[in-house]
Amino acid sequence: MGLFVENTVPGHPAYSVLLVDDEPAIRDLLAAELEEAGLEAHAAQDGIDALVKLRASLPHAIISDLEMPRMSGIEFISVVRKRLPQIPVIVFSGSIPDKFPARATPDLWFEKGALHIPDLLKAVLKLVEKTPLGPAASSEDKAPRPMPRDSEGYFILACAECLRKFRVPSTWDDKTAERTAICLHCEAYVHYLADSGGPE
Repeated sequence: MGLFVENTVPGHPAYSVLLVDDEPAIRDLLAAELEEAGLEAHAAQDGIDALVKLRASLPHAIISDLEMPRMSGIEFISVVRKRLPQIPVIVFSGSIPDKFPARATPDLWFEKGALHIPDLLKAVLKLVEKTPLGPAASSEDKAPRPMPRDSEGYFILACAECLRKFRVPSTWDDKTAERTAICLHCEAYVHYLADSGGPE
């Protein structure tokens, strides 16, 4: 029996929550409490891992820490706000800033600690019922765009999933053709057209 659950969502196993935290003990505790409340819990160890999980299915809510390796909570939330604005995000962190950046403002935030878990769970239960179900996130890019080379002969690509840029090596005899690269940050597929012209 969960320690903190007062309300549950009976008969709604389809409601899911993605937990993003680099501390396994926190993920396990919150997952147990969410499942006791009738929700399906999925866990990710940081922002990059969370973006990978979002490719498979979209949750009804996200609970995220802020201080994590590879991709911080602020950067992760800014990606979610741009790509998936319909999903509510709750911050559960030991370090809450005085002010969140406009691009990464969560719906709610709680200081990390056992005393705040009951309020966190109540907030999640309210939010999931308001989130519309949507199709699974796709790692497929939009129509590929021509990408010129930089002065060192690399293509500079922007990942549509993690929104980070990365370089792809090329040879100068490449012709304009559709190509696929794997993002160096989140391993998403990025489609692009290799521009046969010189550097910009």
